[in-house]
Formats: sequence, C-alpha cells, structure tokens
Amino acid sequence: EPVSTVTGFDYGFTNNGSMSSRGVELGIMGRLMNKSLKWDMGVNISNYKTEILGIPGDRLLNEYAGATILTQKGMDANLFYGYRTNGIFTSTAEVNAANLQNRRADGTITQFQAGDVRFVDLNDDGFIDADDREVIGNPNPRYRGMLSNVLSYKRFSFDAIFTFTGGNDIYNSVRRGLESMNGTQNQTLKMVGRWKTEGQVTDVPRASFGDPNENARFSDRWIEDGSYIRLRTLSVAYDVPIKNVGIKSARVYLTGNNLFTVSNYLGYDPEFSATSSIFTQGVDTGLEPQFRTVQLGVRIGL
Repeated sequence: EPVSTVTGFDYGFTNNGSMSSRGVELGIMGRLMNKSLKWDMGVNISNYKTEILGIPGDRLLNEYAGATILTQKGMDANLFYGYRTNGIFTSTAEVNAANLQNRRADGTITQFQAGDVRFVDLNDDGFIDADDREVIGNPNPRYRGMLSNVLSYKRFSFDAIFTFTGGNDIYNSVRRGLESMNGTQNQTLKMVGRWKTEGQVTDVPRASFGDPNENARFSDRWIEDGSYIRLRTLSVAYDVPIKNVGIKSARVYLTGNNLFTVSNYLGYDPEFSATSSIFTQGVDTGLEPQFRTVQLGVRIGL
C-alpha cells in the first residue's frame, strides 16, 4: 500500500487485506458398462466466488502490459478495468452529435474524428477520461471441470480426459499490439477493413499515427471470451500376451497430450497466465502456448 514519500519508497508490503472464497464442487464417477466392454466415466465440475472483504483504501489498481487490474472491496479479485466501447464514429455528423472530447492523462484535450472509437461516457460529463473506466472483464472462471472416460475390451484400453472452463475473460495484449495502427509495426489482415471514408460502417477504427485520440487504449475491444474445452490426454494401449518366464508383462501404448482445443479465443492458447503473479491471470502477452505431444512406448514388467 502507499507509504509516505519520506521513506524513499512508493509502496510497502503489509498484511492489511482479507478475502473470502466460497464455492461448490461436484464429482461423480461410475461404470456405465460392465460386460466384455467395460466403460468407466467420471465428471468433475466446480464453481467458486471470491469477495474482497478488506483492502487499504478499499481498492487496488495494478498495471501490467497496458492493462489495469482492479481489486476492490465487495467485488471479485483481479478484474479487468478499462473503457467500454460502442462502435465506431461513421461520420463527422455522428461526432458532432455526440459532443465528446478526449481528455488525456496529461490533461490535454483532443477532438474525436470520424473513424475513431466511440467510447462510453460513463459519468456523462462530455469527456472521455479515466473517470469513465469500469469493469470490462473477469479472468476468474464461473466454472471449471474435467470429464474422463476409460474403456477396456479384452487386452485393449482407451483413456480420454477433457478439461474445460466457462465464463472467464482474457486480455489479448498480442492482438492489441497487432491491431492498434498507431505506429509502423506489422498489423493483422483485419486492418484492411479499417474506417477510411465518411459513412463507412465497420468495427475497425481509422489508422492514426501515434493514436492521438487513444483508440487503442485498454478497453473491451481487447477482452475476449476465454472459455474452452480441451482434449488433455488421449491414450490407447494393448497388453501383449507374454509366455516368456523372464518377463511378467508388456504393454504397448500411444499417448497424445493437448491434441485439440475448442475455443472462440483468437490467440494461441486460452489457458495460461503471463506470469506467476495473481495479477496477470488471463493476460496473453504472447508467451509460448502449451504444445501438442505424441508418445509411442513400450512398458515391460520384469
């Protein structure tokens, strides 16, 4: 928390916060078939809710990779805190009718133009500034779970494990860098459809070097649904009949990990955090995604 400047530090570590976590977890497993073909299935799903009960100043704002992370009393922990958008100004007439101005952090005022992002004026004061920020996403899943299946027939066995989450958001910092259009770096092909002429209807703002009206600021443009279902493990095995006295058992197996993921997230991987810190959960800064592996092996028991 903030400390006096006479200490020579901006912040100090204290133990003055408290949080409550409540949830429910349900697990069930059983044998669905028990004949020559045996089929065991298990399902596990959990839901939890955290609430900040106390924190110095009742709120804490952290900055990481251009994002603002809010932790506030009475709310969930580590929420994405930024600007809400409402489309693109298609014409100068729309800009004039909105009667909005952009107030930058240094206090300078810039005028919105056709092709700029239409940000929501939360306090209705005619200016888009830090006072118009609100919670725009939550990296904490509403639920998460696992589905497992084990089938066996004679000497063959088949295992499959799926994992999933729902209701969690991701800040796509990589896409923000590749779609901000404020410099000379490469951009995605989506930028071909950017606003160019009066009356054009699009969801991509105009290109403006240096981004004077801050179209690329931290907003819900960069927040995506992080829900997914992933085939975590798939394994097929065969127990080889053994007649050699020196070998008790032998199994040949083929195992694949992270074989496919179903998700609407536009990045490489919806399941990771940028660092080990709790404040970077659900932040995609372009780290290496989980990779797919396939293993073929033989296990021998002596």
